[in-house]
Amino acid sequence: MFDDIDNQIKSAKEILKKKSKDYIQNFNNIKRYIDIEIEEIKRSKDLNQSIIPEINFDSIEGNNEELIKKVKQRGCVIVRNVFNEQVINTLNKKLEEYININDYFTDQKKKSDLDKYFSDLKSGKPQIFGLYWSKTQIEIRHSEQMAKVKKWLNNLWVYENDEYKVFDPNRELSYADRVRRREPGDDTLGLSPHCDAGSVERWTDSSYQKIYKDIFSDNFINYDPFDAKYRDRVIEFESPAVAHVFRTFQGWTALTEQGPNDGTLQLIPIAKGMAYILTRALLDDVSENELCGSKLGKALSVNKKYHELLLKGLVSIPKMRPGDTIWWHPDVVHAVEDKHLGKNYSNVVYVGATPYCKKNLDYTVKQTKKFLEGRSPPDFAPEDYEINYNGRVKLENLSSLAKKQLVLEDSN
Repeated sequence: MFDDIDNQIKSAKEILKKKSKDYIQNFNNIKRYIDIEIEEIKRSKDLNQSIIPEINFDSIEGNNEELIKKVKQRGCVIVRNVFNEQVINTLNKKLEEYININDYFTDQKKKSDLDKYFSDLKSGKPQIFGLYWSKTQIEIRHSEQMAKVKKWLNNLWVYENDEYKVFDPNRELSYADRVRRREPGDDTLGLSPHCDAGSVERWTDSSYQKIYKDIFSDNFINYDPFDAKYRDRVIEFESPAVAHVFRTFQGWTALTEQGPNDGTLQLIPIAKGMAYILTRALLDDVSENELCGSKLGKALSVNKKYHELLLKGLVSIPKMRPGDTIWWHPDVVHAVEDKHLGKNYSNVVYVGATPYCKKNLDYTVKQTKKFLEGRSPPDFAPEDYEINYNGRVKLENLSSLAKKQLVLEDSN
């Protein structure tokens, strides 16, 4: 299926160009929209204001029409005070203890070549930890507060259409991810601007072509990035850099205070920014078998050569406190600052919103088997550090909610 990728790209580009009456004019129309968005972001920067929408955890069930409008425009949101700061401080310390008592650093040196995504980092100590089943992660990932936030996020999407119900927004599954513990002065973890959830697939996969139909067919004005139709049917290329689930939002929970220059997250807060990336690749200065630098099995590349305008919108997130969370749409371009210039650790637990649908259920069943064995989840390198770790969460330690989200208990 994926053997002749050059011809697949060439064929897809020919098909997508024909969907437009004038693919160059279509790109220019989209570019004008992006120009306006970039100017708005620049004005916020000049005023020293954050353009990323924010809401307090206690307010998410209120009347938030104006905020929701901004979230759908920006494709991201900060939910403040999801967890008590003292509780998070304790969980941060427990995570450090878990790492130290199990001699993680020794293990990591033995298996560093297994992680093809982060194995070329220069530092002697890792900044991304291949851990998934610590008490800290489980308590955050499967908490009642997190379930409430994810329910709110899922309901921002259009999840039903005239063909089928894409997902149940009120029923959450589990997606285990890693942790970041970035020490002050680190300059190894910088990640250039990119998107996850597939790269080449966004042009070649038939479901992605349906998702982006309005973009390619001169109907960008009606494109809704929050319409979930067909997103559960995308088929990703096999790669440790690609998630095999549908996440309504990617996100993380802050374990420590962090903000600009602390080696943390950057976003291009334009929910429709993917339209620029997709149509840019169809222009005549891009080789017929190329997609502006995007490569098979890698994250979707966003680079200065082809996407200079879009990159002008890259902003660092504002100051985050322990217990705050940040979320971004799977099409939103994001990056990690090259250097950590702060004085304290910049720590997060990665958590995604994965609502109940067949695609996510199929993955969760495979993931739960790995959990029971203490192994790394299917989407990640098979480092399997935690099999014999002291303090690893096991079946008997799980709450009822965690069991439901791991499909170990009926959630109906």
